[in-house]
Amino acid sequence: MNDAITFTDQDDLAYLKTLSILYVEDDDSIRSQLTQFLKRRCAMVHTAANGKKGLEAFQRRQPDLVITDILMPVMNGLKMAEAMRASRPKIPIIITTAFEEPRYLEQSIDIGVDKYVVKPINPDVLEKALLKCARAIRAEAALREVEERYLALFKLSQLPMSITSAHNGVPPSLDNLVSFAIEGSHILDCNPAFLALTGYAEPCALQQRTLQDLIKAEFHGKIRQAMLDELLVRGFTRELEVDLLQADGKTVPVMAQFILRRDRAEQPLEMWALMRDVREQRSAEAQLRLAQQVFDHTFDAIVVTDADNNILTVNDAFHRITGYSEEEVLGRNPRLLQSGRHDREFYQAMWQAVQEHGHWQGEVWNRRKSGEIFTEWLSISVVGDGQDRIAKYIGIFSDITKSKAAADYIAFLAHYDPLTRLPNRALLRDRLDQALAAARRQKARIAVMFLDLDRFKNINDSMGHAVGDALLVQVAKQLDRAVREADTVARLGGDEFVVALPNIRQAEDAAAVAQKILDALRELFVLEGREVAVTTSIGIAIYPEDGGDFDTLLKHADTAMYMAKQNGRDNYEFFTPGMNVGTLERLSLEGQLRRALEHGQLELYYQAQVDIASGRLVGAEALLRWRHPDLGLVLPGRFIPLAEESGLIIPIGAWVLREACRQNAEWQRQGLMPISVAVNISAAQFRQRDLRETLSAALQNSGLDACWLELELTESIIMRDAETTIALLHSLKSSGVKLSIDDFGTGYSSLAYLTRFSIDKLKIDQSFVRNLPEDTENSAITRAIISLAHELGIDVIAEGVETRQQLGFLRTQQCDHVQGYLYSEPVCALTMGSMLRQRVITVD
Repeated sequence: MNDAITFTDQDDLAYLKTLSILYVEDDDSIRSQLTQFLKRRCAMVHTAANGKKGLEAFQRRQPDLVITDILMPVMNGLKMAEAMRASRPKIPIIITTAFEEPRYLEQSIDIGVDKYVVKPINPDVLEKALLKCARAIRAEAALREVEERYLALFKLSQLPMSITSAHNGVPPSLDNLVSFAIEGSHILDCNPAFLALTGYAEPCALQQRTLQDLIKAEFHGKIRQAMLDELLVRGFTRELEVDLLQADGKTVPVMAQFILRRDRAEQPLEMWALMRDVREQRSAEAQLRLAQQVFDHTFDAIVVTDADNNILTVNDAFHRITGYSEEEVLGRNPRLLQSGRHDREFYQAMWQAVQEHGHWQGEVWNRRKSGEIFTEWLSISVVGDGQDRIAKYIGIFSDITKSKAAADYIAFLAHYDPLTRLPNRALLRDRLDQALAAARRQKARIAVMFLDLDRFKNINDSMGHAVGDALLVQVAKQLDRAVREADTVARLGGDEFVVALPNIRQAEDAAAVAQKILDALRELFVLEGREVAVTTSIGIAIYPEDGGDFDTLLKHADTAMYMAKQNGRDNYEFFTPGMNVGTLERLSLEGQLRRALEHGQLELYYQAQVDIASGRLVGAEALLRWRHPDLGLVLPGRFIPLAEESGLIIPIGAWVLREACRQNAEWQRQGLMPISVAVNISAAQFRQRDLRETLSAALQNSGLDACWLELELTESIIMRDAETTIALLHSLKSSGVKLSIDDFGTGYSSLAYLTRFSIDKLKIDQSFVRNLPEDTENSAITRAIISLAHELGIDVIAEGVETRQQLGFLRTQQCDHVQGYLYSEPVCALTMGSMLRQRVITVD
C-alpha cells in the first residue's frame, strides 16, 4: 500500500484522524482486516455486522462517516443508508460491494451516497474515498461554523440589517433588478437592531414591507441611481444618507449601505440593507459645528495648549486681539504674551490655583505682537484625559482695555469735570467736608469763592460752543495756577467755578487770591487765532462766620457773586447777611417771568419806522414789555438778561414771533396800510433747529404774508459761524421773510461775507447816531455804512434818531429810513393802528 500523499491529502488525512467512522460489514474477515486499516487513519472506528445493528450504532454513536456493504442479513446496506440519510441528510456514506449490478449503482445514486468502492477493496482507492469524504466533512463543518457566526452576527449586531430577495424570475436586466429590489421585493429577514430602529415588534410585521415602504419617497431616486452605478457593478454601494420611515410615521436619518449577494452562477440572490442610525452623530456633529462656530466667531480669544503648555490651536479672536497668527504661535508657550508687569509670584499663584481647583480667572496685563500693552480678563480651565491626568489647558480671554478705560473714565466722571478735568461738585463737597472737619478741630478758617465769567453767554453765542469750551479750559488752567497746591479749584458747570481755600488766617488772604484771579483772567486769551477778553465776578464766603457746612457756604458765596455782578462785574464781594434779600428777589423775579408767559402778561409795543424822504410810515419794530401786576410796565433791560440765563428766551422769542404776525395780520384785516414789522431774533433762538418750523407756524396760523415780516439779527450773531449762518439765512429767506442786521458797525462783519448774507436792510446802531453830526468819526462811519449798503443794493435804517440835526445829516447822506423818538416812542398796538390810518408822520 502506497502511503505517499500530497500536501493537501496530508491536511485531509490529519483531519481524517479526528473523525469517528461506523463500518458495517457482515463478513467477519473483511470487517476485521479493514477495521485495522481504518483505525490507523481515524480517531474511532465502530463496527456492526448487519444493517439493523449498523442503524442502531449510527443512532447511538453519531459517527462522522459511514462505510457499509450492500448485501447483508436482516437489513441490507442500501436500506440502512437510506434510513441514515433520512435522519442526517449530509452524513457522508461510502458503499463497498462485490456486485456491480446497475440496480445497486442506481439505488446508491438515488440515496446520494458519496463514494462507491468495488470489492475486493483496494486500500488506495478506499483511502482516496476517505480523504474526499473528510474534505467534504471539513468543508461542511467550516460552512456550518460560518453560518453560525453569521447568525450570531446578524442577530446580535447593533447595526440594523435586513435581507430582501434580489430576483423575481424575470430576465435580469439592470432596471428590472433595481425596480424589484426597491419596489417589489419584500423583506425576508431582519435582525433585532433593525426592528428597534424601525419600531416594529416582530420580523413578520416587516415581511409585507418593501424597501420603498421604509424609505422616504424623496430618497428613492438617490438609491436607484446608487444601485445602478455601484451595486450591480461592484456588489455594494457607498453609504447613502436617507430618511427611514418608522412604524409610527416618524423619520430617522440613517446611513444606508446595500450589499448584493450572488449565487455560484453569479446571479443576484439576496440584497442586504445595512442601516446606521445617525441621529446621535448628527446631533454631535451639530454640536461640534456650533462649538466650532463659537470657537471661530466668539468675541473672546481662545487658546488651547497641551499638558506641557504648548499651544495647539487658537481662534481668530486671538489673532485679532494679540496680532499673532495661529502659525506664529503653534507649539509655543503662551508666555510669549507676557508684558513684564507681573512678577514671578503672580504667575506661581495663578498656576497653583489652576492645579488645585482646575480653573483660575482674573485680570492680566499682556503684550500684543506690536508691543502694545493691553488688559485682558483671562480664564484658564483644565481638561482631563479621563484618568485623572491633565490633557489640555483652555485659556479664554477678552480684551478689556477699552472697557477698563471706560470704567476708569466713568469713575473719573463721578469726581471730575470732563472738559476742564477739574474736580466736580461731588469731589468738591468731599474735599470741603474733610477741610471743614479739620478746621473744626484746629479752629481754622476756610474761604469758599464762587466765580462766574462775565458775559460768557455772549462769547458762546457769537463765537460758538467750541470756542466757549476752549475758553473754559484756558480759564481752568489760569485758576489752577493762581492758587496753592492744597487749594481746590472745581467747575460746577457752565461758566461757574468754585475755589476752596483751607487754612487761611484772615479774610484778606482770600481777597488777595481773588485779586490774583481777576488779574490773571484780564489777560487776553487767543482762541482760533482771535483775541478774546474775559472777566469774572467772584463771591466769597468765610467759615465759620458765613456758614458751617458745604451747602450754606456755597449758597452764600453764590449770593456774593451776584452782588459783584450788580456792582459792575470784574470784581469780588464778600458775603454779608443783607445779600440774601437781593438773591431771593432775583429768584422770585425768574419765577414770576415764567408765569408771565403762561398768564399773558407779556405785550408787544411798536416803534414806527419812517421813509426819510416822504415821511410815510413804512414799518415798525416790535419791542417786548412785561406788564407786571405789582411792578407795572417792566422794560426788557430788566428781564431779558434773566430770560437768557434761564433759557426762557426761547419760548418768549417764539411768542413774540406769533404775536407780531397775528397783530400785523389783524391790522391788514382792518383795511389799514400794510407795513413790515421787524422782530428781534436772539442768538439762542437763531441757533434752534426748529426756528424755520416756528416761523412757518407763526405765519400760517396768522395768515400773514411772509413779505410783511422782517427778522432782525445782531451782527455778532451772524458772524459766530459765517458759513453755517449763510445756510441758515438762505433757508429763512426762502420762506419769503426779509432779513436785517441790527446794530451794524459794532461787530466784526466781513465785507466779503456781507455780500453773501442775502440781507435786505442794515440798521445803523444808535451809538453812531447819538452824536451826529458833531462827532466826525461817527459821521464818517455812518457815511461809509450808507454808501456801502447802497453799493450792495441794501436799504439802510438809522435807529435812535432824536434830533432834527441827526435827521438832517441822515437825509443829506441819503439814508433810506429812520426810527426814533423824533417821530414816535414805542406805542401799544392800538395807538400804532391809529398811526397807520394817518400814514404820514410829521416832525413837530
